[in-house]
Amino acid sequence: MSGLWPLTVRELKKWVRNPTFLLTGLIQPIFWIALFGSAFDITRFFPQASSAILDGAPNYITYIVGGVLTTMGLFTAMFAGTQIIFDRRLGPMGRFLSSPIRRSSIVFSKILSSVIRIMPQVVILVVAAYLIPNGLEFPNGFTILDVLVLVTAIILVAFIFSSIFSVIATRMTNMQSIFGIVNMVNLPLMFMSFAMFSSQMMAPWLANIAQYNPVSWSAESIRMVIINGSLTASQWGQVGEWLGALAALAAALLLLTAYLVEKEIRD
Repeated sequence: MSGLWPLTVRELKKWVRNPTFLLTGLIQPIFWIALFGSAFDITRFFPQASSAILDGAPNYITYIVGGVLTTMGLFTAMFAGTQIIFDRRLGPMGRFLSSPIRRSSIVFSKILSSVIRIMPQVVILVVAAYLIPNGLEFPNGFTILDVLVLVTAIILVAFIFSSIFSVIATRMTNMQSIFGIVNMVNLPLMFMSFAMFSSQMMAPWLANIAQYNPVSWSAESIRMVIINGSLTASQWGQVGEWLGALAALAAALLLLTAYLVEKEIRD
């Protein structure tokens, strides 16, 4: 795909050369896990049922790490489309469209750079969660295979939502419009999932919706490997179903994005 890597490097350079954007992106995960994990610790209100509520996790932070990682990837990916609007408003988009590169490369560079930017945040969040008091624990160990599950789940979620919002951004010229859509859907996506709370804590109708939410698939996959370490065959089967569903959805959306962008992107 002609031009994809140079355009991706361009996006990453913009990120690195903007100290405020870079630092806030790297510090934000610490606030996520330290403040949310400590302030909303539901085990303080249900101490007798904490083991059942947390699916065997030793504490609430261990339980929500998978959800926080997923929602962090979700929020970062959602803003991939804003760079398309910036390029259109500031002029580079016209030069890109007149150059001998595929139009899909322009959009996929935004998607790929947003996925790459998430990785340092993942490392920082896991380290912060491990170091804070009553923080992240690996009660049954954590293997390289478990790490691969964690990284794969976050990458797939990032591809899913950055694709969706990049396609939306190709038809917009107003930055406030994309921000409005992001703000409208990000909290429902997070709270209509198993990212922060188990199904036992939800109304039945909400739990039924949450089981079809890609955010739930990612959060549950990560949670299972963190809590259980070496998984049984049935547990691997469940993780495989969640990751398979994420991969199928990501592949379909990336193909749809490539098709729509080639037809729809405009200066």
